[in-house]
Amino acid sequence: MTDTSIWAYPWDLHDIGLQAACHRIAAAGCSMISLATSYHAGRFLQPGNPRRRVYFPQDGTVYYRPDPARWHGAEIKPLQADIVATEGDMLAALTTRRDQGGLKVAAWTVCLHNTRLGMLHPAHVTRTAHGDPNFYALCPSSPAARDYVTRLVAEIAQTYAPDRIEVESPDFMGFSHGFHHEKDGLPTLPEDDFLLGVCYCPYCTAAARAAGIDAEDARRTTAALLDAAFARELPQAQFSDLASVGIAAFAHLPALHAYLLWRSTPVTSLIADLRRVIPKPTELMLIDAEGTAATGIDLSALVPHLDGIVHCAYHTSLSRIGPLFRQTRALLGPSKSLIAGFQLFHPATRDRADLARRLAATRPHADGGNFYCLGLVPSARLDWIRTALAALTQA
Repeated sequence: MTDTSIWAYPWDLHDIGLQAACHRIAAAGCSMISLATSYHAGRFLQPGNPRRRVYFPQDGTVYYRPDPARWHGAEIKPLQADIVATEGDMLAALTTRRDQGGLKVAAWTVCLHNTRLGMLHPAHVTRTAHGDPNFYALCPSSPAARDYVTRLVAEIAQTYAPDRIEVESPDFMGFSHGFHHEKDGLPTLPEDDFLLGVCYCPYCTAAARAAGIDAEDARRTTAALLDAAFARELPQAQFSDLASVGIAAFAHLPALHAYLLWRSTPVTSLIADLRRVIPKPTELMLIDAEGTAATGIDLSALVPHLDGIVHCAYHTSLSRIGPLFRQTRALLGPSKSLIAGFQLFHPATRDRADLARRLAATRPHADGGNFYCLGLVPSARLDWIRTALAALTQA
C-alpha cells in the first residue's frame, strides 16, 4: 500500500513531542499524518497521550492560524483554538518538516459538524420536519454555511499546501451522534433517526421547490411519520427494508421520495465548489462510510470532483469489507485513490491479527490505509499497523 496514514490531534503532537510522534507514525509503517485542522467538541480518554489523559477539546475551532483578510465579509467565521497560540501551529510545523523530507501531511477537516457555530448562527443549521433546529449541524444548502466551508478549505489548501485534504461532514448530518449527553426514551429506530435527520430548513425547501419538488408535502409526510412513531407505546418498524434498500424504502411516498433523492444536489455542488478552490497538487478526499446515501452522499455524482475516498470500515463485518471495497473501486475507477479507514479501538478491531485480516480484505481494491487514532489508543497498538502492512507485503 502506497498511502498509509494515522489520524492525529494537534494536542497529541504537542504532548508526545512532534519529532517523537512522527517517529512513532513512521515506525508503524505509515508515510503520512492526517492532522485535525477543524474539529468539534468531545470528551477524549487518551491512553496514548502522556500528559492529557482525559481531554475536552475546545468546541468548533480550527487548529491553524486563519488570516482575517480571507474572512472579510463572511457571515460565519472560524475561531482559532486557544492551543494554537499557546502550543504552536502544528499544521505549519508538519508541512515544514515534510518539505525537509518528513512525513506527508493530510489536513483532516470537519466541515459542517460544529455546535459552536450552529448556536451562533441558528438560521443556518438543519431543521427537522417539525422545525426544530439541530444546532450541531450547519446545513449544506445554506449560502453562509457553504461560504464558510469553502473559505475554510481554500485557506488550508492555499496557505499550507498539504498533500491532501480529507473532508468530513460536508453533508446532512444524521440525528444521532451529533451532540453530547443525548437522551432518547423511545428509543428511536433507524427509520426514526433517518427521518429526524432530513432537513426542512428554508434553504432546503426553497431549493427543492425550485427543482419542482413538493417540499411541503414531503415535510408533512415526514412529520406525520414521526408523530406516529412518537405516539406508539413501543417502537414498531414501518420501514424494515431501510437498511437494505435505502431511500427506495420511501418510494410509495412520491413527494418524500423525490425530496430524499434531491438531497444529494447541495452536497454534490458543495464538493464541486471545494475542488475549484484547491490548487494542485493538493488532493481532495472525502471521508465516507457505508450508508451515507442517507446523508445526501451520491458517490457516483461526487467522483468527478474528488481525487479519492477514505472509506471507513470501522464496524463493517469482515465478510462485507471485500464486496464493499470492490463496489467503491468500481465507482471510482482505476485512476483515483481508495483508502481504507480502520479504527484501532477494541473490540471494533479485536487485535493485531484482526486488523491484518480486515486490511487484507481490501485488496486488491484499496491503495492505502488510514488508522484512527494516535492519542486515543495505547501506543503499543500502533504496532498492529506495522504487522498488518508487513503481512500485505508477504502475501
